[in-house]
Amino acid sequence: TARQLLSDYGPTAALLVLSAILTPLAIKAFFYFVLAPLASRLKPLSIAHELRLKSTSGALTMAEQSRISGVSQALLLAPGDTMLIHPAYLQSSPVGTRKHTQWLLDWSYPLTSLAAGMAALTRITSTQSASVTLSASDDPLMEVAVLHLPPGAALVFQPRGLVGLIFHGTQKPVISSHWRLASLHAWLTLQLRFIVFRGPVTLIVRGTRGVRIEPAGQGRSISQAATLGFSTGVLYSTTRSETFI
Repeated sequence: TARQLLSDYGPTAALLVLSAILTPLAIKAFFYFVLAPLASRLKPLSIAHELRLKSTSGALTMAEQSRISGVSQALLLAPGDTMLIHPAYLQSSPVGTRKHTQWLLDWSYPLTSLAAGMAALTRITSTQSASVTLSASDDPLMEVAVLHLPPGAALVFQPRGLVGLIFHGTQKPVISSHWRLASLHAWLTLQLRFIVFRGPVTLIVRGTRGVRIEPAGQGRSISQAATLGFSTGVLYSTTRSETFI
């Protein structure tokens, strides 16, 4: 009967439900009161140190306004340039350009390309200057921004925010992967691998309700969920900045 079933399995079921509710809270409490204070006293991560780059080499040019995105972007492809773009963000292009399908952003990182949605891309080349208009067609809140990485510049970037890139001629962009399994900062943010793009290359990125670029200066706190990337010269670390509740 129902009463017998409740008597036999009720306490066990209640314990399972209670465990499912309390276990995530216990994990968050351990992270907040134990690991986060410990991580804030540890040495920050420095991707530039591993790449043997100077923190000021090939720095990104700061715009007068921190907001660099718009609903649409018009780009001018120079002769010999190659654009790889997600089809959903290609609004218009000249008829004379050559278009092909590129199945993955980089065959060296197939899983990353698939997870970021950078598959079945449109490859555009032209022998003359060509104006290409980009805009998000699948999300009215999404804006597009363009980041120019000069030679020597390196940027840690989340592939989820990438919708395309531009490189010149046959010189493919240099992409490298860097794991930080021994870093408490990486485990707290669950960002164990850092993808680095090195210039010269132009990144076409997206962001919900806009993209901003800001100087780190003497230190700047920002939500991880709102962070698309950062220069390799930035000292990356975690800090306990939110109320626990």
